[in-house]
Amino acid sequence: MTMRDELPPRTGPWATRFDSEEAMVQADDALREAALKNHDLSPILPFEAVYGEGEGCLGKATAITIDPRRPYNADGEINYVYADFSTRGLLYGVYRPAEETEGMADEGAADQDGPTDDADLWNTTLYPYPGGYEEFDPVTVPLADLGLDVPGVDRRFVHFCAGILGVEAVDDLGMLRQTFDLAWPDYQDTIRAGLKHLVANQPMTVDQWFDLTYVQFPGQRELRAYLAQVYAYLFEDFDAMPVAPQ
Repeated sequence: MTMRDELPPRTGPWATRFDSEEAMVQADDALREAALKNHDLSPILPFEAVYGEGEGCLGKATAITIDPRRPYNADGEINYVYADFSTRGLLYGVYRPAEETEGMADEGAADQDGPTDDADLWNTTLYPYPGGYEEFDPVTVPLADLGLDVPGVDRRFVHFCAGILGVEAVDDLGMLRQTFDLAWPDYQDTIRAGLKHLVANQPMTVDQWFDLTYVQFPGQRELRAYLAQVYAYLFEDFDAMPVAPQ
């Protein structure tokens, strides 16, 4: 099984970090709560939902990038810019079911299929990211704008694409595969329906996919083939982990 440490490093347009352990723990607590409540392995929350509005979002995280408008200063040095998380920030959590969930242990409770408490979720990655720039906001973008307003697909599939198939976690898909069948049945159904729709109908262009995931594909054919492989990997026991372009 291909793992992240066997692949070249992958980076998005922003380098980000939490500014304190306290801010990271707050984010993890809120994202885990959202994951369990909504049956969502890759919840995404706006900063203000966790830290409060305006100044409450300051000092929680840092994001830095090279200014695309003026990459170099007059002296030839790289011109870095910092994101303003008080304007718009997003918190991404990517989780996977633990090897034995509480719901599985209690075989008599059919309504407990899938993770039911914190111990049932293992964290794959957790990170802050700026929002409100030119890309799609996975929390607010209408499903219709992505061609995803179809039966069986909901906001969780947008989160799956932006989080699990996004630049920060796409190379960790092998970790999810190990216990994906222990996820909530309704979540699996949503991901199955969404992937089938993307492969069959190709509603998203490669530019839209990049705006949502920061993963660039050379063309529509390559994107479709990759998503078909993701479907086969998660639902049809395809052996090799699909690897997105660098």
